[in-house]
Amino acid sequence: MGAGELQVRAESPGGPVGHAVRARFWAEAAAVTGLALGDGPPASDLVDLVAPSGAFVVAVRDGEPLGCVGVRELTGGEVEVKRLFVVPAARGLGVGRRLLGWCADWARERGAGRLVLDTHGALTAARALYLSVGFVEVERYNDNPHAQHWYALTLA
Repeated sequence: MGAGELQVRAESPGGPVGHAVRARFWAEAAAVTGLALGDGPPASDLVDLVAPSGAFVVAVRDGEPLGCVGVRELTGGEVEVKRLFVVPAARGLGVGRRLLGWCADWARERGAGRLVLDTHGALTAARALYLSVGFVEVERYNDNPHAQHWYALTLA
């Protein structure tokens, strides 16, 4: 890991950097969960995670992408967190917390009252992270067939 400052910057989810880090997320999610997730990240990211109702950012240190996250506005004053990923070598360094903080700021700027997300039960470290920053487990809010847990964070 480099010694430079961690930067969170906007990227296109379909651009070279965005696609590469989303592909790493997708491959690891398939390996950890044992699910057959297809050939790569869904094409819907290219619509859902772009302005005006979405965004995608990458955490970078010394030019190296360390993680990513996307957000998209839902109805009812909610913003959904999508594709949160931190490369294995950067886990435990606060990258995930920084990305979730960015999500909360983005949602607040749009007047959202709540962040929501879903995840698979095998992603235990991610689930622990969500709880540690204040998310609480809630009832299913979507029809994601791969999700087993749903979380929400009320924004102040």
